Amino acid sequence: MRRFITYTLMCMIMVAITSCHKDSDDYTTSCEIELILSVEGEMEVIQYSIEMMNLNTRDVVTAAGKTQDVITVSEILRGAYSINIEGVVRYRNADGDVFTQSFRVQSEYVLMVDNDNKIELEMTLMGT
Repeated sequence: MRRFITYTLMCMIMVAITSCHKDSDDYTTSCEIELILSVEGEMEVIQYSIEMMNLNTRDVVTAAGKTQDVITVSEILRGAYSINIEGVVRYRNADGDVFTQSFRVQSEYVLMVDNDNKIELEMTLMGT
């Protein structure tokens, strides 16, 4: 009888310890994509459309908006992505002249596994 109580007590302690364990499986992440102007100048505003495809699941995340230089995408699955961004940028050169041009950004493989991913991608201006 004494063994039975000892085993029961040990089992209860083990169950209590394992039930207090909290799984921290976090399958989602966020990223900040900083767009770099490929010519000398200061960006004023970017109007963009972004498409990110998870290379494992083939899920596609799309977004559009306006920013000055950083695009933030949140709640995406961790993994490898291909990124395509298109849009229009308005920028000012060193002489103070203002230009508005279409641009494209493409990256075939970006790994996003950290909690806060920071990526720098250079813009290719169209028509230059």
